[in-house]
Amino acid sequence: MDFQTFMTRITTVEKTPQKYFIVDPDLPLSVYFGLDNLSRPTLLIEDIGKTFSVSDIPSTAQIHVRSFMTGNKANLSFSLLSPEHRDVFNTLCYDLFESTRKETRDQALLSLLSRFSAWLALLKGTRPGVMSLQEQQGLAAELMALVYFAGEKGFGAAIDAWVGPFKLDKDFEFFDQWAEIKSCKVSSTTVSISSIEQLDAAKDGCLVVYRIDQAPENKEDAYSLKDVVDNARNVATNVAERTLLENKLLLSKYVDTEPEYQKKKFKTYSRDFYRVDSQFPCLRRDSVNSAITTCQYSISIPAIEAFKEDR
Repeated sequence: MDFQTFMTRITTVEKTPQKYFIVDPDLPLSVYFGLDNLSRPTLLIEDIGKTFSVSDIPSTAQIHVRSFMTGNKANLSFSLLSPEHRDVFNTLCYDLFESTRKETRDQALLSLLSRFSAWLALLKGTRPGVMSLQEQQGLAAELMALVYFAGEKGFGAAIDAWVGPFKLDKDFEFFDQWAEIKSCKVSSTTVSISSIEQLDAAKDGCLVVYRIDQAPENKEDAYSLKDVVDNARNVATNVAERTLLENKLLLSKYVDTEPEYQKKKFKTYSRDFYRVDSQFPCLRRDSVNSAITTCQYSISIPAIEAFKEDR
């Protein structure tokens, strides 16, 4: 559907409030446009697979984002709050649903979220806060893992699989496996797991542990977060992949112009892969009392030596 056709259909549907039209039945997501019960222009995405918290996809002064359940289906909607921004909103909606032309529902949803994160920065007009040292190390570890997986599977598959910026349960979700990336100090004997679901999955995956410490500028092999970002950019093979990377970097609160991300230096001392299968020692939802809704715990690194993989 071209933009002019989209605009013509918008005009038609707004004559019948609280009615929605499906944007394109060939999309892997069910995307609708119409007016909500407050007569606000709304882009509605049905059956997205999971709900999001307010902090995961924040609203702006112009757009209200809502994640909600209808029956057993999770939905997501974007509603315009400021009528004077209608032209921009129409363009945003068209751009969002066009970004969902992917092969699967999960890929389409991730693409839509990446695209909205880029729009979010534009609409807010604000600069994200500086990441903490721990956040910088964590992002550096995920980006180094991205480059590693790009070497195994191609950058396109790796950047699609990188879902860490969306605060989902795993950092990487491939169709046949998953990976959770952790960074810790050289002296650490444990690794922290932030939820029950983080290592719990129907299919096998891997826990990747990077030992990273802050380093002086003249340290051999020292690097900044910007160095790691630029290396990932150099691995991207086309404009589409680079755009998706930039969107996910933005969602991760990274901006090139922050001096801190060039000044602080780090050094990676090791990278270890641990196979997470049915025998791996971790908490699993089906063995935890349902009254326990959230949980954080630590795993002894020496105790999982038998699961280490030679990669």
